[in-house]
Amino acid sequence: MVGIIAAFSIVTMLISNQLVVNNAKGKVFFEIDSIKYNKVGLLLGTTPKARLDRITNYFFIYRIDAAEQLYKAGKIEKILISGDENSLDGINEPECMRDSLVARGVPASAIILDGKGYRTINSVINANKVYGLKSFTIISQKFHNERAIYQAEHLGLNVENIQAYNAKEPKSRRAYLTIIREYFARVKMFLDLLMGKE
Repeated sequence: MVGIIAAFSIVTMLISNQLVVNNAKGKVFFEIDSIKYNKVGLLLGTTPKARLDRITNYFFIYRIDAAEQLYKAGKIEKILISGDENSLDGINEPECMRDSLVARGVPASAIILDGKGYRTINSVINANKVYGLKSFTIISQKFHNERAIYQAEHLGLNVENIQAYNAKEPKSRRAYLTIIREYFARVKMFLDLLMGKE
């Protein structure tokens, strides 16, 4: 019985992963020249320090890099930063990201903060329903972008032409664990969609 449950779980993760990957084909890009202009980029939040050992979080740094690149290349005019305004370690993710972007020369007037982006699903829903965005460019690592695009397109939102710019992915052991965790996150995403959770 345990073997059957384990096999079923693995197959479920693989199928969920493939559905998300296939859906994102032609919509996620590493090259900035491949990105079409969108007025707003949706920058998905994270903390500047890793929660457990407080070391530098390169997922954060590389997302800031990507948002800066898009803005300075004229691919976006505004950056909607969506994250948890009071994360588990008491950090305001959107404010930390805003401060980092301003320090790199992105004007504060070009930045909008959404502190209610507690989960990725909240971020994409808020972008459409709260901030009225129909088309936007998602900014995060590739695996995260793929899931966000799937959610944006399968939640019954009024969106179109969603694309994503892939931030560089860290190569540390912790980063690989995050990518492994993504397989479970994709299964949970489908459960949320099936049960109508937001």
